[in-house]
Amino acid sequence: MPLDDLVGAIETIKARIQSHRSDLQASEIRTRMALIDPLLTALGWDTGDPKLVLPEYDLQGKRPDYALLGADGKPSALVEAKKLGESLAAHRTQMVTYANMAGVAYAGLTDGDRWELYRVFDQKPIEERRIMDVAIAQKPAYESALQLLQLWRPNMASGQPVPAGEPLFAPGKQTAPDDAVPDKPVPPPLPVAPNPPRGVPLASYDPQNASKPPAAIRFPDGSTKNVRYWRQLPVFTAEWLWSNGRLTEDKTPVPLTDKTYLLHVEPVHPSGKRFRDPRMINGTPFTIEIRRTRDYGVTQAKRLLELCGVDPAEVRVQE
Repeated sequence: MPLDDLVGAIETIKARIQSHRSDLQASEIRTRMALIDPLLTALGWDTGDPKLVLPEYDLQGKRPDYALLGADGKPSALVEAKKLGESLAAHRTQMVTYANMAGVAYAGLTDGDRWELYRVFDQKPIEERRIMDVAIAQKPAYESALQLLQLWRPNMASGQPVPAGEPLFAPGKQTAPDDAVPDKPVPPPLPVAPNPPRGVPLASYDPQNASKPPAAIRFPDGSTKNVRYWRQLPVFTAEWLWSNGRLTEDKTPVPLTDKTYLLHVEPVHPSGKRFRDPRMINGTPFTIEIRRTRDYGVTQAKRLLELCGVDPAEVRVQE
């Protein structure tokens, strides 16, 4: 799912809210058809496909409006819909309770403009369980898109949905109009750590001479990630590249072989087969294919750095 497709869907929804507010405020069905179903579909939940979405999910006489189904056919999340402008506050506890009764880890609530997502099993007050709160009509479309990626189908399938990082246009910076799609950004210069680098350059690191994974990986700006498993090396590398504007959607999919991908916005290879061992990369819209070998972890970390114009010699691993 290209991010621009999601942004386009959000722009359409914003226009409908502005042009047809009174009609949508009069009917939940109209709100669902005009606002909610299109956004769920843009996020990978085809509301017309019973393998992905079950409407009016039967739950001991209660019927949440949508059950978003995982690969095992069980709900990953339940979503309750209200007509545009209806207060969500009165329905939050009830919706989370329904999901808890069904053993579903996430509960969503929306009026087509405001979208909320809650962790069901956290032992906290309801406000502290909220992990997503988006008001589409009040924010730039790209900012809403990055937050709404928590409901993206592969993200939900990971079991730990996360947003896709910071808004493209941060407060205090020049912003683009809501209907503008920014040009491909020029990669910014990499920040340089003030302290001398320590450890072995990743470019010359030989995992075959190591009895265990390195203790940490250190990037050119001095940021460091503690490592427990070889497979974390490409994951941490992708996170860092994204946060520094080097890994962008136009560089994906990243091929692994002629027939498989290493990294993509959807965990699907060119053949249509799903990734064998996918991992969502925190704070990004990407999924990476993982292998549990030392060679794979080191090789693919180097590959991602080179793809994004970063010399692997500038990245250090620390024993």
